[in-house]
Amino acid sequence: MAGAMKFDSVTPSVTGRWFSGNQTWPWDTWKQAYAMAHFNPDVAKDNIRAVFAWQIPTDDPLRPWDAGFVPDLIAYNTNPERGGDGSNWNERNTKPSLAAWSVMEVYKATGDKAWLEEMYPHLAAYHDWWLRNRDHNRNGVPEYGATRDKAHNTAKGEMIFTVKRGSKEQKMVGLENYNQVLRSGKYDSIDIPAQVAASWESGRDDAAVFGFIDPDQLQRYLDKGGKREDWQVLFAENRDSSGRLVGFSLLQESVDQASYMYSDSSYLAEMAKILGKPQDEQRFSQHAKKLASYINTCMFDDATGFYYDIRIEDKPLANGCAGKPIVARGKGPEGWSPLFNGAATQSHADAVVKVMEDPKEFNTYVPLGTAALTNPAFGADIYWRGRVWVDQFYFGLKGMERYGYRADAVEMANRFFAHANGLMSDGPIRENYNPLNGAQQGAPNFSWSAAHLYMLYNDFFTQK
Repeated sequence: MAGAMKFDSVTPSVTGRWFSGNQTWPWDTWKQAYAMAHFNPDVAKDNIRAVFAWQIPTDDPLRPWDAGFVPDLIAYNTNPERGGDGSNWNERNTKPSLAAWSVMEVYKATGDKAWLEEMYPHLAAYHDWWLRNRDHNRNGVPEYGATRDKAHNTAKGEMIFTVKRGSKEQKMVGLENYNQVLRSGKYDSIDIPAQVAASWESGRDDAAVFGFIDPDQLQRYLDKGGKREDWQVLFAENRDSSGRLVGFSLLQESVDQASYMYSDSSYLAEMAKILGKPQDEQRFSQHAKKLASYINTCMFDDATGFYYDIRIEDKPLANGCAGKPIVARGKGPEGWSPLFNGAATQSHADAVVKVMEDPKEFNTYVPLGTAALTNPAFGADIYWRGRVWVDQFYFGLKGMERYGYRADAVEMANRFFAHANGLMSDGPIRENYNPLNGAQQGAPNFSWSAAHLYMLYNDFFTQK
């Protein structure tokens, strides 16, 4: 607890120079606290409290339209808008809906009902923010996006972007202008701050599913008959009932966020039952049921046996889906998120596990990387388009276990420990690993990797 930090917290890596300054992310916090619940619940609670201490209140002087929102990064110093001089503080986006998963694990480990009573209002407000400010088509399935922020839009609310043509760059504003540039095809690349924020919001910063692909990879894709528009990212403006801009959404519904939202609603229903709130229990239970049906009806592709994000079309399809799966951008760990969260049907889970265990897809030397080998944007040393992150690996194994593939998950876990460089010796626990040779990548002594290694050990290497 120091500076703007109102409770004790855990920073991702005290030896990684880019993590200095007592920085705390919600995405990291949910995972760290889940693990710490079993050996240091007091710090787990305070880590979660530290994040929610900066949840936006209804009377916030800067962004009252974002009531319930949780900033993506808090630190020792607030940003200038909040009276500080910090450059890391980030209110451009939040992180996926895993808070209730973490809070409930602390409760299960401690039996502390007062903890649930304390956190429940924060969780419900966060849940409702997603549906109010990130659900553009109002179908109960929120999208990833970006807040109203000087980094994303002008003072008038016009989206900011930069078009690159050869050696020339042109700064432009306005969603319609952006769409016109896309339709013209007359550009080499487009830099869109809102796209960056939306990918940060997913926790998977440069994932292929959000349109990120290297120029040489895109050219190979086009040479094989692919279309450039497959990788174009579309946006929508989100406005409140008075017409005020409150942020931007990607015009795609992400299967991982839908799955996290399914478990978020499920956990909130469970908490509401414990706390004696039957109306809330019914509301959250109904939302979870709706999301599970939608995920399995709309986000699974029978031809490839995998779950994908879907593109939001102008009008819903006849089956009620917002659009069709974006298969062209390849497979990523979002495809096993319905298994981890328990939203998948058994038949769909069987198909997904088959893909996960395919050596031509995800079953590499270090398995379950952040893009399949068949993904057009795959690169073994690309941040979220190839490298193996321990959280996504853990999510995959827990999903396999949940649907009857525990023995396969244990075998994969053994291979991970044997092949990820340094884990069976005195090497530091790293941020991520190369899927083809196990090389250490990213920051050393990384907190959420350590948390998930602890969880892997407890879940797959101790007696059940």
